[in-house]
Amino acid sequence: MSDNGNTGLGSPELAADETLRQVAGGAATLAKGSRGEGVRILQQALTTLGTPMTADGSFGPKTGAAISALQAAEGLPQTGVVDAATLAALDKRLTQKSASSLHDAMAKAAGLSPDQVAAMKQNTQAAAPAAPAAPSRNDVAFFTDSKDLQGLTPGAVADPDTPPPAADSVGDKAAGAQGALPADRSALFDEVRRAISGDEPALAALDRLLASGRLHAGALLPNLAAMARGRRDPKLVLEGGIDPHALLAQAIRHVDNPLRVKQGAGHGTCGAGTMMYVMLRLDPAEFVRILDGITQETSQVNLRSGRTLKMPRNAIPRDESGRVDIDRLLQSALMNHATAMSWIFDYDNPNDNDSFWAAIGGDTRVPLGNFTSLFQDVMGGSYASVSSVDDVLKAMGAGEKVPVIMKWGTGYHWVSVEKIERGGDGKPASVILRNPWGRDSCAGLPPRTVVPEGGGRFRMKYADFVENLHGATIKG
Repeated sequence: MSDNGNTGLGSPELAADETLRQVAGGAATLAKGSRGEGVRILQQALTTLGTPMTADGSFGPKTGAAISALQAAEGLPQTGVVDAATLAALDKRLTQKSASSLHDAMAKAAGLSPDQVAAMKQNTQAAAPAAPAAPSRNDVAFFTDSKDLQGLTPGAVADPDTPPPAADSVGDKAAGAQGALPADRSALFDEVRRAISGDEPALAALDRLLASGRLHAGALLPNLAAMARGRRDPKLVLEGGIDPHALLAQAIRHVDNPLRVKQGAGHGTCGAGTMMYVMLRLDPAEFVRILDGITQETSQVNLRSGRTLKMPRNAIPRDESGRVDIDRLLQSALMNHATAMSWIFDYDNPNDNDSFWAAIGGDTRVPLGNFTSLFQDVMGGSYASVSSVDDVLKAMGAGEKVPVIMKWGTGYHWVSVEKIERGGDGKPASVILRNPWGRDSCAGLPPRTVVPEGGGRFRMKYADFVENLHGATIKG
């Protein structure tokens, strides 16, 4: 069996061995009496994690005891046999150990004092909060994937304390309580839970997806499981200090509540941020598949149109934009794909430009035509650029989530239409929209007011909407 890139081994030392790749793929196991290079690498990994032994390539009693201890610590059956689940647990611990060593080296390079390093480690090792007794929509926890790098990069990004969009408007529609998952889906669900073990906010979000019936059918759960076992690009750890499992946790939380998507502060990524939000509302399963693809070793994924979406390498290091990792990575990939002449000049995330447009004026805004072409690539089917408000109303009436570009101050800005509110006479009176900033104080032009739901949502009088509408992308 050859490695297909979906064995779930993020540790290069494990992924390099064919036998271990077979174990990860469920095609083999290692037990007492097994011999070979795979066993030797396994023994070296156990030694790295604190159980010293001779790496002689022979699976004996000491190796078996170490495996049983690992299984007990991970809540797995204590068989002493290395199967796919056991190897995944070992791989996760080894990846975390490597990331910790990387963080120590980064701290030293940054000139942190011993006290700062000790405080950073103490924060990393702090006990996780108790899991909620039941799924809650009042999740006010934080993304924690960058907390152990707070001396080097921006701190953890707060989770906007906002309710998720109404269940009946989400792509994988909630079906209410549907009883237990079928056996095959239950196995996939357990696989995803193991991959995010210890991340209580992500586990709570996953439980909400289950409780709402969104994992009982469709491609969302299989795509999450594929991401759980997929091999991430090693550059994510080496260049960005990103725990690969954190990407899955962030994806789950975005699917649970798309209002978490944020445009980068100081970055002209409103079009990409709006596209991510609309994608999560319309087709969260495809959102997960695309994110999985661009963060694997190939750093690319085939879109529904047949074109390829690639992630620029300079998107990997964390920046000062205030975005969680998946927002930065996917927005950069979308910007790169939408940029005119991107086949010559890549989008530059740190400077928020690409060489071509920077050379002629620095305008990085995604124009209407480019957005529509990109949206068509991502969503599949046919889409058209329009400028008529009647076309927007018709699309909204058909149940579409419509991205629109509006006159905004002295420039233009992408937002998404959430709802058309009508007066007693049945005519449009106001419009609810969502700003990809993630919040909006509603200062400046165009005229608008804050709505209690927050999360970037605002209300605009219909007349002001008509006056400031520049264009929209709808099914064509």
